[in-house]
Order: sequence, then C-alpha cells, then structure tokens
Amino acid sequence: MQDKVFGTMARSPETPFDNEDCTLQTMTVAVLMSTFNGERYVVEQIQSILQQLPADGSLIIRDDGSTDGTISEIRKFCDARIQLIQGDNLGFAASFMHLLTKIPPSSTIILFSDQDDIWMPEKIETSRLRIDEKGPTPTLYCSALTLVTEYLKPFGRSPPWPRQPTFDNALVENIATGCTIALNRAAVSLILRTARPEMIRYHDWWCYLIVSAFGEVLYDPQPRIQYRQHRQNALGMSSGGGRYVRIMQAIKRQSWLAIMQIHIREFASDFGGDITPSQRKSLEYMSIRGVRDAIRVIFSITRRRQFLKDELLFRLLVLFEMVVRRDVPFDSAKMNS
Repeated sequence: MQDKVFGTMARSPETPFDNEDCTLQTMTVAVLMSTFNGERYVVEQIQSILQQLPADGSLIIRDDGSTDGTISEIRKFCDARIQLIQGDNLGFAASFMHLLTKIPPSSTIILFSDQDDIWMPEKIETSRLRIDEKGPTPTLYCSALTLVTEYLKPFGRSPPWPRQPTFDNALVENIATGCTIALNRAAVSLILRTARPEMIRYHDWWCYLIVSAFGEVLYDPQPRIQYRQHRQNALGMSSGGGRYVRIMQAIKRQSWLAIMQIHIREFASDFGGDITPSQRKSLEYMSIRGVRDAIRVIFSITRRRQFLKDELLFRLLVLFEMVVRRDVPFDSAKMNS
C-alpha cells in the first residue's frame, strides 16, 4: 500500500496534496513528525510547533498506521503549513527515514518532532541560528531536554554531555535525541545516501553517526523541549538512576549490541570508501564479528562513551551479549532478520 498524502487547508481531507504547490517552493523550514496512536497528546505537540513555525514553513506528518483517532485530531487543524501522509506501519525509524524523502526542495532547515512533547517557543529559531553559523558544512544541531510527566510537571533533565560529539563517540552511543535534532540540507543529502533505510534501527543515532563523520554536530546544553514521559513512549528517558533502569529494560527487549553492529556495517557499506584513515581504523576496531573482536573491545584502552561509568557498562554489556546471547550480536543473518 502506498502512502496517501493530504493537505489540511482549503481542500478536503480526501484531496491529494500537490507536491508542486507553489506555496511549498518558498519554504525554508520543514518539521518532520511521525505519529502512531498519539491522539492523546498530538494536538498539544502540533500547537507548540505551529506557534513558532514561519509562515512559509511546513509541518510534514506521516502517520505510521494509527488505529486510534490520531488522524482525526490532525485533520482538525486548518493550516496550510500542514501536510499529512497516511502510510502503513513501518516503525518509528523507518517512518522518519521515509519522511526525509518528502522534504520540499526549498527547505533548508529540517527538524524532527515526536508526537507527544512540547516545543519551547525559541526552538525553531535557535536551531536555525546555530545551523546558519556553519554555512554549507553538513550540520546536525541537537539540545538537552527537560523531562516532564504526562501532565507536564518537570522532574529532571537529560544529562549534560561532558565531551564533544565525535565520530568515535557516535560509533558506540547516541547523544542526539531525535526530537531535538535539526539538520541542514547538506546533512540531509548525506543521510539520503543510505542504501537500505529499512535496516536502520534508530534514525537519530544514524544521523549522528553520519554527520559526525563528514560534518559538524552542535550540542546545546540548554533544553529546548519538554520531553513528555508516559507509558506509551517508544523509548523515553529518565533522570538519575532511573536512566539506567530504562537502559536495562531496553537491553532486555532487544540486543543493543546487535543494533550497534547493524549501524556500523551499514555505515561501512554506504560510506566506508569516503572516510579518513583514522575513521576507518575506528570503524574496523568497533566492528565485532565474534568473540575475539569482543574481547578486544572489552579490554580497549580507548574510552569512547561520554561518561566513564557508561564506558564500563558498555564493556560489561559486550561481555553479557557474548556470554548470554552468544552469536546473536555477531551473526549478520540473524541481525538482518
């Protein structure tokens, strides 16, 4: 089934949206949102975006097969800046990767949005100003988050990263939370070189990995969104010790090391011929194909993660995956299934 594309103003919901509409040709800001059964919070999220979205901007929403009233809530907005795409359920990462192919040609600043947060009033303008500083260099901007309950009561914030974003760091962890990311056109062009977007498990981590290799990643320690935490979060985040509880819960659900290796192998396939010798050495070093490679990583003298305790946990995780899950993180056939 192909995605159905709709505009939301001056046309009925059933009328196909014209991608050649002249109003799109002058747009410079495009916000990409993927929704799935988000009827409870999506209205507040959209409102917080439209309040600061320029008149010539666009909010492109791809619904990932919702079965609740999400689409009905979105259609209530009578705003020409909104474009609604209805599609099959691909999963959040594939949905965002698909959205990157739907950006209007004139858009120069592209932002990701979740369906259930609240954007602070200066988020778009701050993203634009920071990215503009880098000119044509492929650039990814991301920020800290204020953690809030489902009723928007603050209870913490994301950890302030003590080290600069680097390619070595991007190989082993993601510090660019998707809903805070903004990209320039040069960065998007790089990301669209992904040969097998369906293989990407975390679109934000993938973007961080690519841009850290060929451009600049800008981290803003000032929170720019209220990151709502509730039971339906696809991933979510906690502060303090709760952050590590979340991490362990995620590890139980799926092989995190296998996901890391998928990204490394896809990156090597798509971009391996274009990276520097030092980047190639790091890429090869973190490619874990079996027990010998795992042992090498466990006893490495190089620290790649932001926090020392996270580095130690990472190595324990490699050991855990090697002993408990055995060949699963290293078997490409099982990883690709």
